[in-house]
Amino acid sequence: MTAHVTYFIVRDKQKLKLLLGLCLTLLVTTNIALDYLFSEFQGSAFYLSESLLFSSYWVLYLPLLPLLLQLTKRTEKPELKLTLTGAAIAVHLLVYPALVGLLSAMFYDYTFSYRQTFHFGLSAYCIKSVLIYGFSLPAFSFLHKRANPLPVIGEMKEGNPPKSFVHSIVVTDSNNIRSVLVVDDIFCISASPPYVSIHYLSKKYLHNETLRSLADRLDEKQFVRIHKSHIVNLQKVISYQSRQNGDYDVTLSDGTVMRVSRNYAKEFKSKLEQYTQLTVE
Repeated sequence: MTAHVTYFIVRDKQKLKLLLGLCLTLLVTTNIALDYLFSEFQGSAFYLSESLLFSSYWVLYLPLLPLLLQLTKRTEKPELKLTLTGAAIAVHLLVYPALVGLLSAMFYDYTFSYRQTFHFGLSAYCIKSVLIYGFSLPAFSFLHKRANPLPVIGEMKEGNPPKSFVHSIVVTDSNNIRSVLVVDDIFCISASPPYVSIHYLSKKYLHNETLRSLADRLDEKQFVRIHKSHIVNLQKVISYQSRQNGDYDVTLSDGTVMRVSRNYAKEFKSKLEQYTQLTVE
């Protein structure tokens, strides 16, 4: 009797867009309701059309926030993520008055000036934008890690459990200080007999183990040999380019460029394609 065990990766962009759309609908509705209550409190006139027009600020999150999330996933550098976040906020504040001006020119009797709307956007939405963009990145990163365990797809017979892989590696430096390295944060591993050199985040660690032995303990669907002396984490690969001689240059998300030997190129490209199909829509 055969039992099939399948582990699925949940990265459904349609559900993300639906959730984002529902949140924005709620924000626009809340914004209009607050405008109405404020006008009642002040005893002034309330115009639904104008309230709806100026609530278009929230609609800009639909293209900008997913784009920011995609860009920040391609880098491990906090300073670059911070720069991208600041750029997204600036673009949002600059595009908003142009959008209001365009919509008012098309559908309203009065066209709101860019300068007038820009100052309104700064006073009404700047702090909100900083909070929303700032908290969105760690929130989506946390949800992604909770919903997306390492992909392990396999078939096992009853009484024969699937092979398990390590999720962390303990290394000890020359000062006898132990460090625990999370496997997902490893970029690549290189042979440096009698040790292996582990490229982990922004540091490198020497580990007293052979490359073959360590490779046997890592998920072969995620960690692939690209050279007789190198193993790369497919999770960190962002591109590869042919050298026109059978070899390839592979670029990792931290900017590291490594050579893929022609003897391992076919297996590397095949496993990268399989891994991409599992992790990317």
